[in-house]
Amino acid sequence: MRGREQQLAQISASLHNVTSARRSKVLMVEAPPGAGKTRLLVEAATIADRSGFAVVNGVSGGPDATPRAALAPAGPRPHTPGTAEDRFHFPSASATIEAVRAWLRNDAKPTRTIVVLDDLHLANLPALTALCDLVLAHSGRPILWLLALTSDRDAARCDPVKTSFCKLQGRVPVEPVRELGPLSDEALTQLVADLTGAVPDPALLALARSVNGKPRAVIELVRGLVEDGDLCVVDGTSRLQPGSPGSDPAGSGVCMPAPVPKHFSTMIQKNLRSLSAPTMKALRLGAVLGSPFAPEDLSAMLGEAPVGLLAAVDEAVNRGLLVCGEHDLAFRTEPIWRVLLDSVPPPVCALLRRQAAEMLLSRPGGIERAALQLVHIAQPGNVEELRVIAEGSQRLLAADPSTAASLATRGMELLPPGQAERVRLAKTAVEAFTRAGSLERAITLARDTIDEAARFAAPWSVLAADIAALRASMASALLLLGNAQMARRAAGDALAAQESGFHHREAVITYLAASYLTGDSTAVERAQRILSAPDRHVQAVQVGAMTFHAFSQWRDGRAGDAVQTLRKAVALGGEDVQLFDPRWFLAFALTRTDEYEEAAEVVRFSARTAASEARTLAAAVSAVLRAPLHLAQGRLDEAEEAARVGVGMEGPYVPMLAPQAWLVLALVSLRRGALTQAEDHIKTLEKDFPQHPSSPWWAARLLLNAQLAEAQADSRAATEALAEIGAHAGALRELVLEDPAAAAWCVRCALAADMPDIAQRVVDTAEYLRTRNRRVPAVLAAAMHARALAEGDADALAQAGRLHRNPWAQAAVAEDHAGLLLDRGDHESAISELDRAMSAYGALGGEWDAARVRARLRQLGVRRRHWTHAQRPVSGWESLTKTERKVAELVAGGLTNQQAARHLFISPHTVGFHLRQIYRKLGIRSRTALIRLKV
Repeated sequence: MRGREQQLAQISASLHNVTSARRSKVLMVEAPPGAGKTRLLVEAATIADRSGFAVVNGVSGGPDATPRAALAPAGPRPHTPGTAEDRFHFPSASATIEAVRAWLRNDAKPTRTIVVLDDLHLANLPALTALCDLVLAHSGRPILWLLALTSDRDAARCDPVKTSFCKLQGRVPVEPVRELGPLSDEALTQLVADLTGAVPDPALLALARSVNGKPRAVIELVRGLVEDGDLCVVDGTSRLQPGSPGSDPAGSGVCMPAPVPKHFSTMIQKNLRSLSAPTMKALRLGAVLGSPFAPEDLSAMLGEAPVGLLAAVDEAVNRGLLVCGEHDLAFRTEPIWRVLLDSVPPPVCALLRRQAAEMLLSRPGGIERAALQLVHIAQPGNVEELRVIAEGSQRLLAADPSTAASLATRGMELLPPGQAERVRLAKTAVEAFTRAGSLERAITLARDTIDEAARFAAPWSVLAADIAALRASMASALLLLGNAQMARRAAGDALAAQESGFHHREAVITYLAASYLTGDSTAVERAQRILSAPDRHVQAVQVGAMTFHAFSQWRDGRAGDAVQTLRKAVALGGEDVQLFDPRWFLAFALTRTDEYEEAAEVVRFSARTAASEARTLAAAVSAVLRAPLHLAQGRLDEAEEAARVGVGMEGPYVPMLAPQAWLVLALVSLRRGALTQAEDHIKTLEKDFPQHPSSPWWAARLLLNAQLAEAQADSRAATEALAEIGAHAGALRELVLEDPAAAAWCVRCALAADMPDIAQRVVDTAEYLRTRNRRVPAVLAAAMHARALAEGDADALAQAGRLHRNPWAQAAVAEDHAGLLLDRGDHESAISELDRAMSAYGALGGEWDAARVRARLRQLGVRRRHWTHAQRPVSGWESLTKTERKVAELVAGGLTNQQAARHLFISPHTVGFHLRQIYRKLGIRSRTALIRLKV
């Protein structure tokens, strides 16, 4: 039973209690129609039967029960007269109780028994009294009385049952079964999947949620959709047939819920018929106003005082049609909204929309809501209506970019080509699509509008300024899409068109960013010229110039100065969120310099901005900012979750920032020892987001390649990868600044590979950075750590450990300190440090690092357990232990036993042992079969 696991667990516990206490107990089940009460009783009887209980079954097999063979008691069976339908109508209820009485009288042994009786609300008072007397008479026997009644809006029907059973209180344990409320989303998904044979898509799940999550209604809905041919299964997902109502929510019009299938509409309409006339009127008007809608708007449309809404709203909320927000009301689901909206005749709906728009325009701040009404009824050439739509779309840009885009594009449809207002609406739509994360759609619309204006506009000079502004918005979208070259060209064209006048701030900022990302050194000079004459530029341009000036400071190795410049840029920009917000880059810089508290506050500001914009550009940016911060703090699960959003696995994303998210995913996999997965992430990064020496993440990608090379091969392979970094001026500086533990790691690899010249080059670079960042503890710690390791200075290494704030670097210090102690012959202290390092890596989720330290301990004759007991199946993938899964992944990836052993810091013999266990559990006999099964 989906969604009733807690109730079944309660019933099972009561069966156990009855068995152990050898006394009776009463469980009362009260539920509304369709909640699955009868199905629960049938399932409970089945559980009791399997547990060796005699089952006295008075369940009628109503609509909640799934078709199955009729259950009967174990041993001698009582005869229950009457049909399923009339069983509990008097006198059948009395007959049933008499049959139970006879069964109990004939049961010489006190057999464990469950008595299941349904629909007690239909029994009369004498029958209920007789039942209570029977319960009391046999209270000393191991009987579980599972008694059920149906509750509905007529509460009086249940009063006799409750009154009768009050006499049991204190004499027999009476316990209510947990409420059979609406199914949770998880249970609802499982139920629909059971009925359709595939996981439902969001549109189908929304329909199921709209019938209050009651099992019977969901079953009826899905079966009706199947019978009408409205459902299909595509790629393992059950969904509405393409072309059927509701199958394409995106094509439902401006701020309109998607159409719904006929069967669903019929079900909802049937439910609506029982509503009072005032409630129905209020709901239909609310549907016209939209979802959510303001209560004061509904009150004005109804012509009633707010107090007149109370009864209607209460009824609608209690029936699961409306939900109350802090300041507004909303339909519980879009499909419900659509059914109510369709109930309003189109001509009347148009009149109501115009009335609503006039009302809203008369109020301060009502223009956005008025635009949402007029967009459905506006006529070409109506200047005032078009003005309202245009202004409404502008005002919605930040709060609701998707709706702003819909309004602007609809406004464009009402204007002929070549008009200035059409170009301005296109700019609004492009900016809105960009904010919503629909970058390619924004670019396509901008290009089409520019081409259209060139064909129709006369003279061109009339549109020059508007076209330049549109090019600037297109350039921003191109840059966010990751196409810096084309973005720079588009922004340059916009600036050239504005040469004689005021430069659009978006064009200036985008040109600076694109120039920087393409390696154009003039970007730094241009930023400095802007900062040297601040009075000649608007505040947003100054903020952009400061941001890109901070980039050059970082590349020069002045990390502290870069952070200070970014802080000033954020302060100058205030609460306004820029398209290329300095907070983005401040969060990255603070994370890399171990200023976690301040970085978290910056990220929280970004998250607050994105909270109302789920699945938009702002939400994607917030995820990219969180990912490296979580990683630096050792929260690998959170880092992976945020990075998945940042690369577009959960919705729209920002390709310009996606390399950072891919780096986090690869590093998380590397830390966990999932080397094949880490390599796949790096390949995706290199293929889809090629980096060059001017790219912000170029050094980070090379460092990651080197770390993976060490994991897959050895330190010499890693050092050879590091040599590529040394060939580019400034790249080593960026690498050392990328991670506080990076410099020490490079030194460690170089020394292990017997390449002291590379080790010295890294130490010199770290020292150079230390002299330029004397107030940045992370840089000081990194330099001290690298030099101490290179010089074998254990005391300096301990001091570096106290200075580090990065938990990965702290663990690395303990590991490196152990190495120096071993060189001195102090094995006891070295083992203590290795234990500390292994514990630290383990707490951070760094399984790969912990395994490396564990191998060193093993070489010293110390064995540490690293497994925990877990309940697993005896066969199949789920039966494999964590180590067996890693062995399977490596071998399926083509590695030999010896190569896999080196990866896992175990012996080839141990790998062979794990392989034999894997073959046995998976029912295979060879590596080829394992590879085929993995694929």
